[in-house]
Amino acid sequence: MNYKNYFGPYTQEQNKFLKNFFKEKVRESRKIAPSVAPQIWQQFERFIEGGKRMRGGLVRLGYESFGGKKLKEIIPVSVAMELTHISLLMMDDIADQDVLRHGKDTVHISYTKFHKKNKRKGNPIRYGESMTTFAGVTGCYEAIKLIANANFDPERKTAGIAFLSNFLINTGYGQCLDIDLASRNSLSEKDITTVNRLKTAWYTIVGPLSLGAVLTGANYDNVKIFEEYGLPLGIAFQIQDDILGMFGNEKQTGKSTASDIKEGKNTLLYLWAVKKGTPKQVRSLKKLWGKKDITKAEIKEVRDIIVNSGSLVYCQKKAEKLVKEARRIVPRLTGNKSLQEVYQTLADFVIQREK
Repeated sequence: MNYKNYFGPYTQEQNKFLKNFFKEKVRESRKIAPSVAPQIWQQFERFIEGGKRMRGGLVRLGYESFGGKKLKEIIPVSVAMELTHISLLMMDDIADQDVLRHGKDTVHISYTKFHKKNKRKGNPIRYGESMTTFAGVTGCYEAIKLIANANFDPERKTAGIAFLSNFLINTGYGQCLDIDLASRNSLSEKDITTVNRLKTAWYTIVGPLSLGAVLTGANYDNVKIFEEYGLPLGIAFQIQDDILGMFGNEKQTGKSTASDIKEGKNTLLYLWAVKKGTPKQVRSLKKLWGKKDITKAEIKEVRDIIVNSGSLVYCQKKAEKLVKEARRIVPRLTGNKSLQEVYQTLADFVIQREK
């Protein structure tokens, strides 16, 4: 079974749950803070429509890999993972000053436009960013609540919540490190890999798989096997994300291919080009990287430097090597041949995806 056939039915089941979940959250929150609370859940609902739902699917995959049988009961936990993911993306978009996500306004931009349209007093940008930050915090707490109310033994739910909290802390460390690195005058490939490990690999691959496994009663030592698969795969995922962020099709990715350049994002693509480019290429790249009003011609120049310096090929080969490393671990994850194929095809998807 390939990953698409595995995730497809799960997504349909999740959609049914989400439809009722968001309807109930809007109804419930309207009684508490009718002028703002329902809009929070409407933002989540809008945001989740364009996502891949990979992390929620991985919760179920980790659960099944360790012998879990209560597939309906795992759905709320997988939704908790998706809510956590969206909450983090909301806040990450503020840090990166991204304006598009899934081809739509990011949440802070949506709130900013609301402020302007309704001629509210105060700073519309600060309003948008503040509303989004606390909407994200609300989503994280709702995720914990979903796990707490799930139909599993109390000790397993407690272990699941503790595990979720732990890898969210790691993600927070990774995000803070990412922000801090952006302010430094120099950085290394090790710095970027550390960010990708904490910020992407843990909460994209390792965390969701492990969360599902923990709910079968597996202890933390047993689920460490997912680190051997998920850390290299998650780092490869981020490398491919950065490649798509510069060379992808905007209609498919739903994001501007100029945003990483304008932000001056610390990526392996940039670092390797600076390391291996000619003096002229390096001067031009450093001048243009982080330029907010960069022109189309200058964006093309940056892309050309990334290609001609050998950085693009280096990053592609590194991602491929990491995926091969992850694939070698698959037979140790589960004895179920069908699930092994899911893991293998998922690994291939990470570097073949176009969005």
